[in-house]
Parts: sequence; C-alpha cells; structure tokens
Amino acid sequence: MEFLILLSLLLFAFGMAKFKGAAIFVSINTGTEASPVWTPVGGQREATFDRGKGIIDITDKDSGGDEEHLPDDRNWGISFGAFLIEDNAGWLALETAYNGDTLIQFRFITPGFAYMGKATVESLSIAGAKGDAGVASFTLKGSGALSKTAI
Repeated sequence: MEFLILLSLLLFAFGMAKFKGAAIFVSINTGTEASPVWTPVGGQREATFDRGKGIIDITDKDSGGDEEHLPDDRNWGISFGAFLIEDNAGWLALETAYNGDTLIQFRFITPGFAYMGKATVESLSIAGAKGDAGVASFTLKGSGALSKTAI
C-alpha cells in the first residue's frame, strides 16, 4: 500500500502524464471519520470511477424539433473487481456496509489525486469458474459531495 502511494507521488512529482492502471486503487475507511484507517480492498484488478450529470428536459413546441435541456444534479459511482480474499479487512468492511444498509467512506486513488466520499454498496458479486480464481465485484453509488485532494 505504502509503495503504491510513493509510486503515485513520484509519478505526479515528475510530471508524468501517463501511468499504469495498477497505480489506481480503492481504499475503504475501516476506522472512524475522525480517525480514518484507509484499508485497500485486497487483490484489486480494475477500478472505474464514473461521474455523471442529470438533465432536465425543457423541450416544448417552440423548440423547433430540437431537444432542449438544463443541467441538473451531479451523480457518481465506483465499480471495481478483485480476487476474492474473504478475510481481507477491506472486503469485510464492504460486506458489513452492504448487510447493514450503511454508507461507507472510501478513497479512489490516482497518481495525482485522492477522491473521497461516502457511498452505498449497491452491488456485491462473487464469481468463480473452473480453472479460474474466485473473484468479487463491487458497485458503490455515491451519496453527497465528493472531495478531490492533490496527493
């Protein structure tokens, strides 16, 4: 974990615009909001951070056949997959939040920034095929504001 943060800092410090996908990862707060303990979900393979914007349709008969809209609320979410490591503290925190219907605090780390917020564990899937490793996939649906901090 510390190695990935150091790698992220070095890449950012030397101005490298491109970086390996392995430098992007998700951590879960297994401590408290006052004293966070950032725990990576073990065995991560990929992570996607999606941000969107709702729209309000204001098309009317005077629009001349063209759609018109206004921007509405922002939304965001994270989906990621990992090898299934059932005793990993990050996995256990996600499973606990899912079962307990509670929000979870997370960090999505890139080489230059840490995105932090709270989210609902919208889905949690486990899969395994003959001749392949057991894997888990997660979808987090953002709740409230998102912060972005330079690393």
